[in-house]
Amino acid sequence: MSDEILENAVNGKAWADFCDNLKEAGQIILDNSTDDLDRLEGFRYLSRLTRGELGRLENQGPAYTQILPIPHNVKIGCDNPDALYQSVTISGALDYRIRGPRGTVNYLSLNAFSGGFAVGSAPPDRQGALAFNDPQPGEQVDVIASVNEPDHLEPGQRWLRLAPETNQIAIRNFYLDRTAERPSELQIECLNGPDELPPPLSAQRLTNGLARAALGVHGIARRFVDWLDMFQERPNTLEFLPKREGPGGWGDPTQLFRHGYWTLAPSQALVIDVPPIDAYYWNFQLNNIWEESLDYDWLQVTVNKHTAVYEPDGTARIIVADDDPGFANWIDTAYRRHGTMGLRYNQVVEDIPPSLRVMDVADLPNLR
Repeated sequence: MSDEILENAVNGKAWADFCDNLKEAGQIILDNSTDDLDRLEGFRYLSRLTRGELGRLENQGPAYTQILPIPHNVKIGCDNPDALYQSVTISGALDYRIRGPRGTVNYLSLNAFSGGFAVGSAPPDRQGALAFNDPQPGEQVDVIASVNEPDHLEPGQRWLRLAPETNQIAIRNFYLDRTAERPSELQIECLNGPDELPPPLSAQRLTNGLARAALGVHGIARRFVDWLDMFQERPNTLEFLPKREGPGGWGDPTQLFRHGYWTLAPSQALVIDVPPIDAYYWNFQLNNIWEESLDYDWLQVTVNKHTAVYEPDGTARIIVADDDPGFANWIDTAYRRHGTMGLRYNQVVEDIPPSLRVMDVADLPNLR
């Protein structure tokens, strides 16, 4: 470590540089919002991203890593209201064991990634993935994560493939019913790290962590504004992302994921028919323009395979409108005239696209 790094860390320059770089991210919000609510939520979005990125400073390094939840209300890239997201910072140079109760949550997955969304990072790329369906009473997860496949696995143990460049494992717990299901309770152990306790915070780690946090906020905000630009070209439709943006990124490989931009006048509704489909899980949700899910704790802004009410032919008819029109699967626009949206199919046997149409609210009774 150079004398300059130490001096800049202790005299406050590293912190001042972080603050200056973070301030510049505000221009992304100003340049891409069209109303006051967009801007208010946009600046809150930056504060949430900052909280999430600064949390990485708590990581003692890949040899001392822990499984940590994504901080509360840090919402990125059409986050799933039915999900508990967790992340683990690792190194492909080390081997790990992940184990613990699988829980009763409908679906659990572990995905190993390299790259990231920060400015200057390599694009996200998945190296290995594991999925756990159909929870059994008392089921335990036991996974070895390593570049080289183990010569021997214990009964019930599974291997998660890493690559030398792997830097993160993402864990997803997907609920059908949050009130009735319990998430997994996993712990991670580095199998070949140093024996000594983690070292004290260094000037290098502080400086790098602050710089990465600012780059992360910029990169994430920019990435999903670029998505918004794509979706606005065909409003009120749901389509797959271009291949370069799709499942090879942070996405789950078992999902088919359609995205879109919605915009409605006060007198209009968006009618979405999700066809009868053989999928282990599906959900539809509304987001703001920053790709943050809307406030699902208080508002009806999402529906899934379990919560949906179905037509006699098995279709789930979803109505997006300002006010409840008297249909079972009403989705609240939550005081907005526009935003983004997403439809996930998880482990689908055959893809069947949804149908979408904009109608006058006054004509909705004719759908019955």
